[in-house]
Amino acid sequence: MRYAVGIDLGTTFTAAAVGDAAGTRMVALSPEIVVPSVACHTLDGTLLTGAAAVAAAADDPARLGRGYKRRLGDPTPLMLGGAAYSPAALMAAQLRTVLDQVTHVVGAAPESVVLTCPAIWGPYRREQFAEVPRLADVGEYTLITEPEAAARHYSRERTLGDGEIVAVYDLGGGTLDTTVLRMRADSMEILGTPEGIEHLGGMDFDDALLAHLDERLDGAISRLDPIDPVAADALARIRALCVRTKIELSTEPDVTLTVPLPSGPREVTVTRLEFNTVIRPSVELTIGALRRTITSAGLRDDDLSAVLLAGGSSRVPLVTQLVFEEFDRPVRVTQHPKFTVALGAATVAAQALTAPAPPVAAPPPPAEPVVVPAKGRRRWLVPAAAGVLVVAATLVAALLMVGDDGHTVGAAANTRSQEQTTTTTTTAETTTAATAAAPGTVAAPGTGSATGSVTAPPPAPEPLTVLGDKLAPPYRAFISSAEKWDGTELIGASTASHAAISANLADGLRVSWPGGSPGQVYLQTVNHSRDLSSYVDNKGALRFDVQVHKAGPGATSVAAHCRYPCGGQLNVTELFRQLPVGKQTRLTIPLTCFTEAGLDKTVVDTPFLVYAEGPLDVTFRNVEWVMDAADDPNATPCSDLL
Repeated sequence: MRYAVGIDLGTTFTAAAVGDAAGTRMVALSPEIVVPSVACHTLDGTLLTGAAAVAAAADDPARLGRGYKRRLGDPTPLMLGGAAYSPAALMAAQLRTVLDQVTHVVGAAPESVVLTCPAIWGPYRREQFAEVPRLADVGEYTLITEPEAAARHYSRERTLGDGEIVAVYDLGGGTLDTTVLRMRADSMEILGTPEGIEHLGGMDFDDALLAHLDERLDGAISRLDPIDPVAADALARIRALCVRTKIELSTEPDVTLTVPLPSGPREVTVTRLEFNTVIRPSVELTIGALRRTITSAGLRDDDLSAVLLAGGSSRVPLVTQLVFEEFDRPVRVTQHPKFTVALGAATVAAQALTAPAPPVAAPPPPAEPVVVPAKGRRRWLVPAAAGVLVVAATLVAALLMVGDDGHTVGAAANTRSQEQTTTTTTTAETTTAATAAAPGTVAAPGTGSATGSVTAPPPAPEPLTVLGDKLAPPYRAFISSAEKWDGTELIGASTASHAAISANLADGLRVSWPGGSPGQVYLQTVNHSRDLSSYVDNKGALRFDVQVHKAGPGATSVAAHCRYPCGGQLNVTELFRQLPVGKQTRLTIPLTCFTEAGLDKTVVDTPFLVYAEGPLDVTFRNVEWVMDAADDPNATPCSDLL
């Protein structure tokens, strides 16, 4: 298999994506797809990175190093467990681990490697970075800036036109980059002077939240002595708690946390308004940097077609709010901004391949990941074809098809894989069968759509039945959760069960989420997708009957997908909570709600997917796409599903 790889060695997270003739897709470096950019010097002298480092340092946080990308070029070594390391050595160890993992999963080494760096790095920092691939034993590689990589991914995702000008606002864990780019047919031109703030990012938001907690606790945190092992452990746990709280406040109005002080736990409730107040000065600094970058290019705000947001920290709601208020231009965000730079780097890396990859038979892909709706915590689920992360399984089973994230901040279809398709017309619908191999398979939160060419327009369809008295071929049913992201198929009337979700098809599709962790159920064509434009174009709607047996406070969403990671998801949390318990109710959702959230109607492979955190016990029946049903007076407006 000939393929290329793009790697984003971020300050807080590291991500990798591969690209070939079929498109780009994320590689699952962990159940969360990305891995933390951390390193640990173990007691036996081994240097570990990523998730392995976090686990090894669980009992001794002093052995764990993080944020070392910020220190690149600093001659002062970092001390981990008594051992001295340069920042370049720690970054090189992470790079080597990622490349080894990608090679192990795919079964061969990549033929092209692209690495990324902040746009604000000057010649000195880039010289220091050159030491990283050398120490990692990486021969030839290409280095591009992170904003360029982000724009490259966006240009595939949203088809930016020749001459179109976009501003890129890339806020990661440790740095801010701002760049203005003019898109060209085969390249992009940097306008003005890229700017940024080297020591401002998500880590600083964590510190601001930590300081706020300390103030709320009358200085109890700042009084902890970091030299004392017990206090040091408490500080490490409190910092980790601040990171989780920051993420949760992106979707929740408030979060109650228990601060593990050595003197005893203290409970504190932090609201999003409080969080916005403590980080607003930092976010306003980033807005100023973007303003200066646009001015340096001699441009006005209305010269921009959009502001592209990248980097995990751009998901903080205040960021989107202030960028829009300041520039009054469309703000574009993928389903998962953490993936954007890696996917763009993989796109550039794939261009170096001189020939397309040969067809590879792939196992059945699962449904794509779904984000938790706005009322609940967001977490990307990673379903995939059988054998995700099982290295002995088929090599594509651990790859994430990408093109992401109708995320709640900005939904859009993403990276397009270059599938060739033919069309077969039936009396009910047009079936688009992939003639090229579908690289397949694990889903990741985030970013791209697979599309195919259609040789003939589909006829006006009859209702498309997905689930009636039983599953309608070629649809198959799966559940997935953190226990098994590659998905478990429902066979016959037997029950498929994970700790987070169980389901059976004995009498309709009955699904139970006990609560505590999320899971999803989905109905999918598996090896091919369908052009369902006729349903969307003729005022179609997703219609299904639902009977709630038990409901709880967890978030719930309904989605439709178009070969991973293209798709659109809708927040049905409040809608489901209002359903009468024990009584079957018919729901009708206009298909335009899904297409507006990022669904590509021409390549639909998963017309029905439900994600929930639980507790929830529900039965679904009569799942179908119906033409002219969007005008039903009982149809749920898209505005109620945000």
